[in-house]
Amino acid sequence: MRRPLAENWFPCQQEWLRLRRRIRTFTHRDDAEDHLQTALANYYERSQGQVTHPEAYITRSALNLHLNNLKKAASSTVSTTGEQEQILELRDPAPSQEEAYAASQRMKQFHDGCQQLPERTRQAFLLNRVEKMKYREIAAALGISESSVEKHIAKALVFLSSWMDQ
Repeated sequence: MRRPLAENWFPCQQEWLRLRRRIRTFTHRDDAEDHLQTALANYYERSQGQVTHPEAYITRSALNLHLNNLKKAASSTVSTTGEQEQILELRDPAPSQEEAYAASQRMKQFHDGCQQLPERTRQAFLLNRVEKMKYREIAAALGISESSVEKHIAKALVFLSSWMDQ
């Protein structure tokens, strides 16, 4: 083995785990270890002395691999050969089933939170956020002052913010 990092790489599992956590922190993806392995292979392929900071090189390489994968996934490539079009890669813009389910659960949680609000507060909040009414219009509709409308909406926002974080 020709490099200090390579000499102790496999026995030093803590170092591997630390690098993997760093890559996962940056990428927020489960494929961090794959990128880290590829980056390590790229490091070994470089000639000795070409990389002065191995850890930084491996981390940057893994992040670049992640970014390249994201770019590939985001773009759709269409190749035209004569009269025939061949779709090589196309990402469906619709949300996945997991995303749709998570969104419906968040909406249910929001609806449950709205049901916990006092009646007047809920009315003022929904008139403002759903019906897009101005404070002045809400005050007239509910027979209260604009200041009261502001307080009801602020109360609803504070409550729903903490409710949704549960």
